[in-house]
Amino acid sequence: MNLDNLHELIARYEAKMPVLYGKEHDELFKWRGMKVWQEEWFKPEGSFASFAERFNAARKEFSLIMDNSRMHPSSGVLKLWEKEPETVEHLFQDVLFADAQGNVSRVQDHMDRFLEEYEALRQRTFPGNWSYKQDRHSASVFLAFNEPEFNYVFKSSEAATMAKYLDFGFPIGAGTSFSLENYYRLCDEIVAALKEHESLLEKHFAYLDDSYYPDKSLHLLAFDLMYCCRTYNYYKGLTVPSTGKTVRKAANSGPSAEDLAKREEERLKKIGALEQEIEELERSCDGCEDISLIGVQVSSGQYGVGTVTAQDINRIKVQFADAEKSFILDKKFLARPRFENDEEIVAAFTQYGAAQEKIKRLQKQLAELQ
Repeated sequence: MNLDNLHELIARYEAKMPVLYGKEHDELFKWRGMKVWQEEWFKPEGSFASFAERFNAARKEFSLIMDNSRMHPSSGVLKLWEKEPETVEHLFQDVLFADAQGNVSRVQDHMDRFLEEYEALRQRTFPGNWSYKQDRHSASVFLAFNEPEFNYVFKSSEAATMAKYLDFGFPIGAGTSFSLENYYRLCDEIVAALKEHESLLEKHFAYLDDSYYPDKSLHLLAFDLMYCCRTYNYYKGLTVPSTGKTVRKAANSGPSAEDLAKREEERLKKIGALEQEIEELERSCDGCEDISLIGVQVSSGQYGVGTVTAQDINRIKVQFADAEKSFILDKKFLARPRFENDEEIVAAFTQYGAAQEKIKRLQKQLAELQ
C-alpha cells in the first residue's frame, strides 16, 4: 500500500478544505444529510403516519448523494411504496437493515438480497422506469447513514481510482466478484491515515456545528476524501505505483545532451496535456458506468416490447417475444429500441460513446509518447 500517496492526498484535501466546505461546493451536505437521517429515521414509533412519511423526512437532506438528473433511487422508493408498501418496508427493515452482528460478509449478503428483490419489485411496478433502480452505491448510502460507525458509503469509480493510486493489494471487484469486505479494508486504511493528520481533523470538526452529524468514526470523511480526490482531480501529478516496465538506457551516440533535454521537455509537456484531456473526458463519463438498464422494459417498432437482459455500459441485449437482439445506445442508431424518458438516457450514452472513442485515440498517442 502506497502510504506516501495517501498522506499526500489527505494533505491536498486539507489544503482545499475552505473551498470544499464553503458555499461554492458545500461538500458538508453529506454530514447534514446524515444528521437528518439519524434524527428522523430513529424517531419513536408513532411519530409518523406511515413508512413513506418517515422515509421522506429522513432523506430530505441527503438525496443529492444518490439522486441526480438521470437516476432517482431515493424518490423511487416512495413511488414503489405507493404500489407495494409492505414489500418496500420489508426490504428496508428486514433485509437491508437486518442485524449483521458486525460481520461485513453478512452486510454484503443483505445488500445483494435487497438489490435483487427490490429490482424484482421495480420490474413489477415500474418496468419501463430505469431511473428508480437501486445499485450498490445507493444501498451503501442507506447502510452508512443508518449505521455510520460501522458502514461506509461506496461508489465504484471513486473506490477504483483510490485503490489504483494507493496500490491497494486486495481486489474490490465488480458485479458478482464485488467484495465489500475488501472495500471496507481499504476504507479502514484511509481512516487510520486520517487519524495521523491532527490539524485536518481539528479543522474538520470545527466546521461541524449542531446541524451536522459529528461522525467520530471518520467513515464519512474517508468516503469524502475519495470522492473529492476524483471529482476535483487531486490525483494530478501523483505517480501511479510502478507498472513493472523496464526503462532502458539510451545508446552513447546520437543527439546532444541539450537536444535530448529539449525533446524530453516537449515530450513531457505533450504527455501532461494528453493526460489532462483524458482525465476531463473520463470525468464527463461519470455516472454512465453505474446506470443499470438490466430488467428495464423497452419498445421497438420492429420487434415489439422487450426486456434488457444484458448490458456492457452503452451496449445492451434485449429479449423480445420472438428474438434476442443487441444494440448500441447512440442517437445515430435509429433502429434501437426506445426507453421511457428515452431522450435523456440515450443522450447520456451518446456522450459516453463519443468520449470513449476520443479517449482511445488519445491513449494511443499517449502510449507512443511513453
